[in-house]
Amino acid sequence: MSEPVSPFDMALAAEFRRRLFEAREALLRTVAGTNEEIADLEVPASGDTTDRAGAASATLLAARLAGQDRRELDEIAEALRRLASGIFGACVSCHEPIALARLRAVPATRFCVQCQAARELTP
Repeated sequence: MSEPVSPFDMALAAEFRRRLFEAREALLRTVAGTNEEIADLEVPASGDTTDRAGAASATLLAARLAGQDRRELDEIAEALRRLASGIFGACVSCHEPIALARLRAVPATRFCVQCQAARELTP
């Protein structure tokens, strides 16, 4: 079984922040119309002016997304909030650590394997 993500592990936090921004960028690239919009999607340094400007551009591009892409973008945004608040890597249902292998496979996941399976079985 994989190790859970520790909120104090800066290297893992940086890895998942990068992975989540890359996933967000890939989704937004599907609707970005110009090179300038694509350039605005680059991963900025945390909390700087570029970060805020990039977030504004991402919000405008997100308005062009629909359906599944929009849900995925929302899940990524929520995962970034959990990462910033220090609760990333814990199942939102049972609060147990999510296996590192699962997080690497699905960085925006909110549930451990057991809770996800239970959710899928519930009508």
